[in-house]
Amino acid sequence: MNAVADVVRMDGLTVTLSDGCSLFQEAELRVKGGEFIVLVGPSGSGKTTLLRMIAGMTVPLAGLNVSGRVRVMEESDPRRFRGRVGLVFQDLALFDELSAVDNVRFAADHRAAARGFSAGSGEKQAKQLLQRLQVPVRSSLSQLSGGERQRVAVARTLAMDAPILLFDEPTTGLDAARSRDVVRLLVDTHKQFQKTVIVVTHDYEPFLPFGPRLILLDPKIGRLKDVDEVDLRDYFEQEAPAAAPTATASKPRFGWKSVKRYVERPGQAVMCLLFAFVAPWLGWGRPRWKTRYLWYYLRMVSLGSTFIYVIIAGAMLGFVFVTFSFENIPHAQITLPLLTEEFLAATGYSMYRVVVPLLIAVLMAGKCGASAAADLGARRLTHQFEALDNFGVRPETYFYGNLVLAMGVGVPLLTAIGFLSSCYAAMIAYLMTSPDTTVAMFRQNFFARMWTDANFFPKGTAWVLVKAATTGILIAGLSYDIGSRPKSSSVDVSRDVGRTIFWASLAVLMLHALYSFVEF
Repeated sequence: MNAVADVVRMDGLTVTLSDGCSLFQEAELRVKGGEFIVLVGPSGSGKTTLLRMIAGMTVPLAGLNVSGRVRVMEESDPRRFRGRVGLVFQDLALFDELSAVDNVRFAADHRAAARGFSAGSGEKQAKQLLQRLQVPVRSSLSQLSGGERQRVAVARTLAMDAPILLFDEPTTGLDAARSRDVVRLLVDTHKQFQKTVIVVTHDYEPFLPFGPRLILLDPKIGRLKDVDEVDLRDYFEQEAPAAAPTATASKPRFGWKSVKRYVERPGQAVMCLLFAFVAPWLGWGRPRWKTRYLWYYLRMVSLGSTFIYVIIAGAMLGFVFVTFSFENIPHAQITLPLLTEEFLAATGYSMYRVVVPLLIAVLMAGKCGASAAADLGARRLTHQFEALDNFGVRPETYFYGNLVLAMGVGVPLLTAIGFLSSCYAAMIAYLMTSPDTTVAMFRQNFFARMWTDANFFPKGTAWVLVKAATTGILIAGLSYDIGSRPKSSSVDVSRDVGRTIFWASLAVLMLHALYSFVEF
C-alpha cells in the first residue's frame, strides 16, 4: 500500500499574479511513491514556482496569490513537510567556502538535528555518498568539474534522507553529451536510492529513453496533464506557445516611491540595533556550523587584510595629525615650548575618544560593510538562502547572527589596534619635529588626560567600547538587510554593495555624532 500511496497531491491549485494573470488554474497532480517524473513546459510557464511549492519553500516569489491545496507526505503545512523534500537547484546552490565533504555533511548534520540521528555520523555518511557518486572526497569545490559539482549537489540532497527529490532544469545550458551524463546520474540515483524523483525541464529529449512518466504544464490553460512521447513532440512542434508571465516582480520606475523605499529599508535595518544584541543567540543551530561561520565572518571583518588596513590607516592618522599640527602652530618658537604639554595631552585624548573610533568606524563601514554585502548578495544570487530553507535552517542562524557577533567584537578590537598604531606614529612624528624631546616625555604628556594612576584603563574606555560595538552591530544590520535582498543578476549585487557603503557610512557618522552629544 505504501508503495503506491500519493506522496504529492495537488488539488485545485490556482496561482495568479497581482495583475490578475494566471500561472495555474485549478491544477491537479498526483505523484505516487517511487515514481520518476519529468514535468515539461516552456520557459516561463511556472515550473520552478511549482517545484518550490512542492518543496515547501518559505521564501515566496513576490506577487503570488495562491489558492487550492498542496499536500506532501499527507501534510499541507510546509513547516511539517520541509526536510522530507530535497531540492537540487538549477545553479546547484553549493556553499563555496566549504569543501565537497563539508557541503554534504552540512545537510547530514541538520538532518540529524531534526530527526534524532547521531550527528557524529555526518562526516562518514558524506564520504560514503561522495564515493558512491564517484566524487573525489578530499577536494574543494574549485577543483571539481561541472559534472562533479552536480554530483556533490545530488549527494548533499541525498544526505537529507528525504524520500522525494526535486531537480530544477538540470540540463539547461549543457551540450548533448553532458546532458546525457546528467540524465544518467538522475536515473541511477532514482534506482540506487529508491527515491521519488520529479524533474522539471523544457529539455525533455534526453529523458525519453528511460521511460519516465511525462507531465506537461500547458501555460495556455494553466493545467498539468499526463502525456506520452508522441503528444509531447507534437505539442512542441506546433507554433511556440505563449508562456505565462513569470512571478518575478518588475523593477519600479524611479520616482518618489523608489526614493522612499531606499530610505525606509535601511531605516528599518537601523531598528535591528534594538534586538541585534540577542539575535546571535536565537536559533543556535548546530554548534559545529555556528562556530565555523563565526570564524568565517571574523576572518572577513577583523583579520588578514583588514588588520593591515587598520594599522596603516591609524599610523597615517597619527603621523599626519601631529606633524601637521606642530608645523602649523603660529609663532612656534614662542608658543611651542609653552603649549607642548597641553597640545600633546589634547591630541592624545581627542584621538582616543573621537578621532580614531570615528576613522575606524567609517573604514569598516566601507570595507567590511561592502565585503559582507557582497558575500550575502552572492549567496542570495546563487540561491544559498533557499538551500538553507530547504534544509529547514533559517539563514539568520548562521549568517546574520554570526555577522553581528563578528562585527560587534571585531570593530572594538580594530579600534584598539588602530589607536595603538596611531600612538606609535604620533610619537615618531613628535620626535622628528622636536629632536630635543624623549620618548618618556611624549608618553607622559600624550596620555596625561586619559590615563591616571587611579585608572587601570584609560578614561572613557567604556564609551569607546560601546561606540565601537554598536557601530559594528549597526554595520552588520545594514549589510544584512541590503545584501540579503533578492537578486536577479550580478548587477544587483554590485548595486547593493554601493548602497551598503553609502548607508553604512552615513549611519556611523550620525551614530558617532549622537554619541558625542551624549558623551561630552
